[in-house]
Amino acid sequence: MKRLSVLYPVLLLAATACVTHRQPLYIGTSNYVLAAHERPGGTTETYSIDMGGRAAALRVSTEYDKQRPFLGLQVLELDKQAAESRSLEPYSGLLVKGTYVDSSARAAGVRAGDILLSIDGRETIYLSQLTNLESELGVDQEVVGRVRRDGKTIDVLMKARMLSERISGTESVALESVKSRKPYAGASLRGIPSEWCAKIYGKERNAVLVASVEVGSPAWLAGLRGGDVIDEVDGRPVPPLASLVGMIRERGEAGEPMRVRVSRGGEGSYEATVALHDYSGETNFWVPLVVDLENGVYADRWSVGPFGLVMSNRNRYVTDTATREVDTNNVFSALLGLIRFETSPDRTNVRLLWFIRFDT
Repeated sequence: MKRLSVLYPVLLLAATACVTHRQPLYIGTSNYVLAAHERPGGTTETYSIDMGGRAAALRVSTEYDKQRPFLGLQVLELDKQAAESRSLEPYSGLLVKGTYVDSSARAAGVRAGDILLSIDGRETIYLSQLTNLESELGVDQEVVGRVRRDGKTIDVLMKARMLSERISGTESVALESVKSRKPYAGASLRGIPSEWCAKIYGKERNAVLVASVEVGSPAWLAGLRGGDVIDEVDGRPVPPLASLVGMIRERGEAGEPMRVRVSRGGEGSYEATVALHDYSGETNFWVPLVVDLENGVYADRWSVGPFGLVMSNRNRYVTDTATREVDTNNVFSALLGLIRFETSPDRTNVRLLWFIRFDT
């Protein structure tokens, strides 16, 4: 950020420069849907970007219709606690809580309170036993269920029907990562595996995700934001992640720019030029009790007098901007705080004599 005082050239002669490296401030964005597809047979696939900081992931949600044999019984296992609360014998069968509308169990006369002892001679003590029995049935296959009701044993004839269910599942896919020794762009990059790119985009291609960006970095100044997917580099399809990181390193060492085109889900594309270079150093100049200057990536400041009591000024980038624009916040104060100006993208605050204050 180039907002230093006009005293800068003088202080270069009066003070010794000191370059430090502070912890970078990375920010991302919220989760969003990258793509959604309708597949044959009513299957839907939704691909979402899970922005978990710099360790972003691809989340794949799938929904499809499935038919299964179904008798229509609502049952409860009779463990010791459930049996004792109903004055029944534990593990003596499955307690029928009810039956589903239009089910064969209801048509056969099965009632709430019945104890289901077996189906076709196979005992039913656990829910898994009933589930396994139902899964083996064919369409319209008849089975005999034995139930105990009011101390009597009754056989009921049930016919398997097919139930259509909507099944959903979610899978988290780890994204590829490559470490870079020096920061030239200021973007944390993750590669979407090629096999998933083919499913998302319907063709063979590469896709590199900007998981987060460092505030004040070349990528940030160019308008790249966390959640962007890099589609093109210098007018050509984006290469694999490892190759792209190598290109950034080579151009960063030479101080050469890179042109990229990015997109975010269904939004339009955005093209930007990233001025690659090693930007990580923060320069400090300090003359004790006279002046203090700091020029950094995210923020810079200068002050005159002990602890900035005479004058001080601070500039920093606004990190919560919802756009690709670069916004700044500036605070200037003088004479022990008797005069104070604060400007931000949406307002200006002026304070005089500590208690006179107004906003514009």
